Amino acid sequence: MPTYLSQSSTYRIKTYKPTKHSTVMLSRLFIFASIGLVSALAPQQRGTELIPKQIAIVRRRSGLTHKEYVNYHALIHGLKSWNGPRDNSFPAAYIQDHTFDSAFGVNDSVPNQIYVGRDDVTELYGNSSTSFTSPPATNYTAEVTGPDGYNFNDLATAFSMLAYEKPVLGSIDRSETVTDKIGSGPVVAFFWAAAKPQISSNDTFGVDLANQIVKLIPKDTLYRATVHIPLPGSDTRPYFGGDTMPTMNAVVKLWLHRKSNAVDLVRAAQLKLDSDALSLNQDLSFIVFCNEVVLWDFAKKVNFDEKRIQTQVNKEFY
Repeated sequence: MPTYLSQSSTYRIKTYKPTKHSTVMLSRLFIFASIGLVSALAPQQRGTELIPKQIAIVRRRSGLTHKEYVNYHALIHGLKSWNGPRDNSFPAAYIQDHTFDSAFGVNDSVPNQIYVGRDDVTELYGNSSTSFTSPPATNYTAEVTGPDGYNFNDLATAFSMLAYEKPVLGSIDRSETVTDKIGSGPVVAFFWAAAKPQISSNDTFGVDLANQIVKLIPKDTLYRATVHIPLPGSDTRPYFGGDTMPTMNAVVKLWLHRKSNAVDLVRAAQLKLDSDALSLNQDLSFIVFCNEVVLWDFAKKVNFDEKRIQTQVNKEFY
């Protein structure tokens, strides 16, 4: 397979030759894509209609630095995604959140989990609840963007979720007034939470967890919070990989003001959570801190722009 040279990069990334195991995993991804779920859907609520969203978190495959991974995922894979046909499965917005810090579990008496290490979060938004109910009009995902995952993603350890994203009551939602300019996106945190077996529902677990952590974070640190609740009966692991990974029951997203101790304050809040009352398994749960990069967002009239994205990515490393 040919070597690909990004116009924005000074290094080469060789394409990955799939193994027999990874071919099986990717074939499952194609099945998922064939019913349209690969392009996940928007978190907005329109009237009484809730619109799902696809959220995934992965780590880089072997042979890549974090910088190489981010450049490839944002610029090369991002462009391939942008060049896809504008059909019902095309995301209305595509956001990547590149990790700069993280913590896995809280029990230092046990070894690291096999999934320790995450490089970024992917957030894909669609247009309506019907965006994933019919097969895509073309095979672009199965033939182009799907196979490209081999070049950056450690498929066996991926986490993903088809979820509803809900605002957290009591969070200071100033998303329309806080000025996070395109090119210097917000700092965000994602708490991927695993529950203990006795929870009554993912919805109750996720909402209670989000409410408690928001109350524990100082108001001048946090300006918005949402919680992702998986759709009942949905399980994306057979299609995106991570079959042996533990189940995550909710994902809390936190928008943070740019202050030197923001990470410390969020971590302090996480460690103060009442795990027993929440039925939270902190040993399996993890939190990541990221720089948000918008690849495109039609609602904000932001198109894919290689120069803009490269400029923002460079700020993460220089």
